[in-house]
Amino acid sequence: MKRNICFFLRVSLCSALLFFATSAYSQVEVSLLTCQPHDEVYSLYGHTAIRVQNHKTGADIAVNYGVFDPTIDYFVPRFVFGLTDYSMGVCSYQDFLDEYHRYGSGVYEQHINMSEEEKRDFLAALLENSRPENVVYRYNYFYNNCTTKARDIILNAIPAEIEYTANKYQQGERSFRQLVHLKTSLHPWAQWGNDLLLGFQADVDTEHDEREFLPEVLSSDFQAARIVYPDGREKALVDSAFWALQPGEAWQNPDNIDFPLTPLRMSWIFLFLVIAYCLFEFYVLMRTSRGAVVAQYIRYFFFCLYALVGIILFLMLFSQHPTVRLNFQIFIFNPFFFFLALPGVWKGRRVIFLSILMFFLGNLVQDYAEGVNVLAVAALVLCIHIWKKEDGHISLSI
Repeated sequence: MKRNICFFLRVSLCSALLFFATSAYSQVEVSLLTCQPHDEVYSLYGHTAIRVQNHKTGADIAVNYGVFDPTIDYFVPRFVFGLTDYSMGVCSYQDFLDEYHRYGSGVYEQHINMSEEEKRDFLAALLENSRPENVVYRYNYFYNNCTTKARDIILNAIPAEIEYTANKYQQGERSFRQLVHLKTSLHPWAQWGNDLLLGFQADVDTEHDEREFLPEVLSSDFQAARIVYPDGREKALVDSAFWALQPGEAWQNPDNIDFPLTPLRMSWIFLFLVIAYCLFEFYVLMRTSRGAVVAQYIRYFFFCLYALVGIILFLMLFSQHPTVRLNFQIFIFNPFFFFLALPGVWKGRRVIFLSILMFFLGNLVQDYAEGVNVLAVAALVLCIHIWKKEDGHISLSI
């Protein structure tokens, strides 16, 4: 959203919450809103908001922790490095539903079973969040997003233990990568991009609360959860739930054109191209001295393709997102291939081969992006192809 819209939302939020705070708390209802994904890539994981309704005054708002401004300077680099700031915002509940109606996305509403005191504390926390010094927060996709913010402000207002019933999302081991795959399975290239950036830590089994970064998981957890007070009293966390907006015909962005080939198929095509090139070099280029020189630079071009992707993974080492820093895929997408693969650089040739072997060993602890192992085989084929016998020993010669 644009800066002036964000400012309007913040001012409106403060005014609206002050209005709610001066009303009878028994007339206030708080609900968790879980929104289905639509066709835009950023929405593949769904969205979470909070509905605050006052039956006495008729006021009805949706509180949203997902407000951001894509027009700010260096938005994409800041997002990649985990330096993106999101804001708390508000709009009318009906406007909120209208937006998702246009996308054909359903909105599931769960009424939170709060006492008057808990509603008072909840509204006080919202008001505190809406202050200028608090309205902006540092966004983190897994640990501090619009869903976890909504969860925390609701549960922090309830002075009791929350007991959960295991559901399909909370049974067995599930890593961040596996949870992300639940939402990207129908979008192979988006999934490939995520898997390329996610490192070893994304494959570690997650705790119960960590899985609630996904709106659908949080909604499922809330549905069967119970509030257990210190004096032994119990009650359901959600006392009623319904589709506030039924799912409709999914909106399709005409600008989104699905690439006809999957990442795995593209990887196999690349491998066949490398094999074809190796045969062409052996039977044609190496027959002349000029062809041999051309072959050197074509091989260098192949390694540069890997190195270009490696620059992105190298930059991830400096990201604030902990799940992207340690990534064994950097052994095959290695930015130093620019230098190690230079024609005539003898010392770098064995390092490239060892780097590829380290990549394959990384399969033991990390799940790689689809087709990346095939790309590693292509690089290995190229390395083996350029082996020569020099003075009675084996060395890599580019």
